[in-house]
Amino acid sequence: MSSIYRVLCLSHDPAITAEAEYDRPEYAATAIASGIPEHADCDLLIGRYSYPLVEVGCPPTTGPEHAARHRCYPHSVTEWVDVAWLRLLAAVHQSGAESMWSLTGNARLAHWSRERLHRLRNELGIDAGAPADQTTGQSGATQ
Repeated sequence: MSSIYRVLCLSHDPAITAEAEYDRPEYAATAIASGIPEHADCDLLIGRYSYPLVEVGCPPTTGPEHAARHRCYPHSVTEWVDVAWLRLLAAVHQSGAESMWSLTGNARLAHWSRERLHRLRNELGIDAGAPADQTTGQSGATQ
């Protein structure tokens, strides 16, 4: 099954997807770099869908004019992560338990703040019962 790529806007809570669909991730990254008029100053990611969402990519930093909207560290390529990993990170954030952080190892968490994961909750299919800043001890992940 082939995938389609859509731009995810995390400046909304919950995140929304832009209407355009792309056949290749590079086309979505180029659209973000060129500027999407309705989302000029928004926090944008790329979703790879084989319905459902299977991966999320943080597009490359494209220069100082776009640095303010980039919500992580500068990088030169799209950095992809599987949704199962994002669900695990969301559960770690929601638990607040120090012991849970050992599950993430040396993973780069700069892309995946509690707020970003909370805003992606609908796309990730996770429980929205706990606000992004609440630590309930519940994983929030669904199967």
